[in-house]
Amino acid sequence: MIAVGTPVVSESTRRLYLAAGLIGGLTFLYGLVFGDSLRAWQSLLVNFLFFGGLAQAGVVISAIMQVTSSRWGRALKRIAEATTAFFPISFVLLLILLAGVKAWAPWVHEPVDTKAAWLNIPFFATRQLIGFLVLTGLSLRYVYQSLRPDIGLLDETNKHQAVGFSRRLISNWRGLDQERQSSQRSQSRLAPALLIAYGWVFTLVAFDFFMSLDPHWFSTLAGGYYFIGNLLLGFAFLSVIAVWSRRRLDLTSYIGKHHLHDIGKLLFGFCILWAYMFWSQYLVIWYGDLAEETEFIYHRMHGPWAPLAWTVFATVFVIPFVVLLSRKVKTSYRALQLIAFVPFVGMWLERFILVSPSMWHGPGVPLGLTELLITCGATGLFAWCYTTFLQVFPVLPLADPRLGLVDTHPQAHTTHPE
Repeated sequence: MIAVGTPVVSESTRRLYLAAGLIGGLTFLYGLVFGDSLRAWQSLLVNFLFFGGLAQAGVVISAIMQVTSSRWGRALKRIAEATTAFFPISFVLLLILLAGVKAWAPWVHEPVDTKAAWLNIPFFATRQLIGFLVLTGLSLRYVYQSLRPDIGLLDETNKHQAVGFSRRLISNWRGLDQERQSSQRSQSRLAPALLIAYGWVFTLVAFDFFMSLDPHWFSTLAGGYYFIGNLLLGFAFLSVIAVWSRRRLDLTSYIGKHHLHDIGKLLFGFCILWAYMFWSQYLVIWYGDLAEETEFIYHRMHGPWAPLAWTVFATVFVIPFVVLLSRKVKTSYRALQLIAFVPFVGMWLERFILVSPSMWHGPGVPLGLTELLITCGATGLFAWCYTTFLQVFPVLPLADPRLGLVDTHPQAHTTHPE
């Protein structure tokens, strides 16, 4: 297992991450001042929905493991929780979007009388800030309770002395046995509250940040569709990172093919669930045939947007569904990593097609250098935050009583038919 504090990527790579973030930020500012400000805003909004959703999905997946008392995924628990390191950047992006709401939200200049009580700037900003702070507070408290016994264990056994921020996290240490029990109780209490808050807050995010872009369109399923998509994105990311961390972080004793098989099945299941949520929404709109509802779908499935819409459907559902039917793919390190990357990219395109057609009224599809550089910037910042977390904190939940080696995995000694 990699030692705490050991670089998980080279310092030159981490500098590249920051450089990408700087370039993305400068591209956004250039777009606001000299370029097409609308494209800059929509690119920022797309990446906020994508990376903010991914950051939250990691801790939600960890909470799901805690609620279900799962043993299979304990070795993956910390690399899932590491996405929370992006929360500060996500909060900054939220503040920027709230500050510039007049520039990107159509309902500010073309208010809808029937929705005026909901779509007004003071209430919009207030509920988003409160929702973010509540969910982030629960998430950080949960991750703190997960980290504390592991940091204390390493410090108590002199394997790695806690210093700086890590030292503050284990203040008033009461001994490993007591801390382990307290941690499990706290995580078990916090996890259900976190899952409920996640569904509530991200439903508001969906309503406010992409449904409101077309003020006359509404869908009560938009919230569920969005936060289920985040979990699909989270499992795709976890599939990619599980293979990477097994090699890079020397976790071969804890992450084996059976773990990949399990996470591959979850990825497969959430691809189906995402398609089910999409179809449930589409079918009701198609049957209802109301102009204010059909326009949202029609605009995205015809004209210049149609190829992108079918690309999203293929990459998020069709391709992973067909390929992940194979057990060999789900238990192959390289194959699972490659196929998981397909819906990961597809989900960015899905966020793009949720946002951009409602904001962009020019010819063609606005996918160019501006969108590429801002997305690269957000990706660089996310990668820098994520790798920082893995360097500062233990990459395994060492004090978790359910953590086991590969040989203790429930499927390790079971033969499965092909």
